[in-house]
Amino acid sequence: MEYGILTKLIISKGVDNVNIPESIKQKTLLDAGTILFKEGTYEEAGKAFAKAGLKEELLASGDWLAKQGRFPDAAYFYKFSEDRRRMEACAHECMNQGKSLHAKMLFEVLDNKNMLMFLQENFGV
Repeated sequence: MEYGILTKLIISKGVDNVNIPESIKQKTLLDAGTILFKEGTYEEAGKAFAKAGLKEELLASGDWLAKQGRFPDAAYFYKFSEDRRRMEACAHECMNQGKSLHAKMLFEVLDNKNMLMFLQENFGV
């Protein structure tokens, strides 16, 4: 499978470090996010899908990882999904798996001050 130079540039430099023309933004970021997902670079894949406005990809990727019990990885997709129910559930599962930083990331997006205080008091996060 051949990918364009912009897709390769995004993969090598990072989603936040490449400016993409609007006319090809969604396709390029979808390609890059798909490759990054397959490579296990979930944080960058989530950013790529989010920057392209691909909510369905964010939810599908997060759900696929969550079904495998990989909630810290799923968090990188749910964080951008705007799906509060999934974010909340994922944050609690991250805590259960001892991944307090991932839980904190989601609770910050949710602006859940009570859980952020709980994490700080009990886990120093």
